[in-house]
Amino acid sequence: PAQSNFSGVQHSLDWVEQAQRRGWDVLLDAAAFVPTNRLDLGRVKPDYVVLSFYKMFGYPTGVGALLARRRALEKLQRPWFAGGTITVASVQADRHYQAPGPAAFEEGTQAYLTIPAVDIGLQLIESVGIEAIHSRVTCLTGWLIDALTSLRHDNGQPLIQLYGPATTDRRGATLSLNFHDRVGRPIDHRSIERQANRERISLRTGCFCNPGAGETALGLSKGELDACFVRSHRRMTFDDFQRCIDGKSTGAVRVSLGLASNFDDVRATARFAEQFLDWGDDAED
Repeated sequence: PAQSNFSGVQHSLDWVEQAQRRGWDVLLDAAAFVPTNRLDLGRVKPDYVVLSFYKMFGYPTGVGALLARRRALEKLQRPWFAGGTITVASVQADRHYQAPGPAAFEEGTQAYLTIPAVDIGLQLIESVGIEAIHSRVTCLTGWLIDALTSLRHDNGQPLIQLYGPATTDRRGATLSLNFHDRVGRPIDHRSIERQANRERISLRTGCFCNPGAGETALGLSKGELDACFVRSHRRMTFDDFQRCIDGKSTGAVRVSLGLASNFDDVRATARFAEQFLDWGDDAED
């Protein structure tokens, strides 16, 4: 990924060329990166790029893109097919030929009612300027990091554990963190989310569809996880999982800033966090 959707860390785009020199085809996940950063595909030349228009300007939901260089797209052969992705198919011959170019990978009916909004969104980004968006969001991110990481309980213990860089150097506007009580125990991230919902603050909690990064950041070992899955032979609920991983957090809280964010948003987030100061044994939601 150009930017981790868990920690916000931004990886060097030089890795693309380094991997290609070693014979790899490179897919660059730019979904978290491009909403607030310029990606120059004339300089950085991955074979494939995935992005989300929803993450860029908030609408339309469920619409993204896979950008592929023509020579890279020609390498892809699908073992299955669906409507609109083939030229010829036969049941008795058990053969099919995929359609040429992008059509081979665009299954079914495209979202033709919402795709036109993409053009409007891109015009908006262009009118504001991606550099201006980047500068503004970087400033907001830096202020919020400083505000959150400075919060201390009355005994000096930090309230917030931040995952990823503690400055704006090589990090994006994705802040993943956990709240800890005055004796250092994690406060259930679901409690944080419920309270945020009451105060009309939009947060996301969990592992953010990135369990690998989450397990590493939260310090969950393979042995611990194996034991939990062995213990639950058929099905495991999240509550079961949380009881199994006793004493550790099973998820995190994520704050994401972007095009529409302003200083009132980050100040409200910092004030929201302050209410969890000096939580102790009796501080349960």
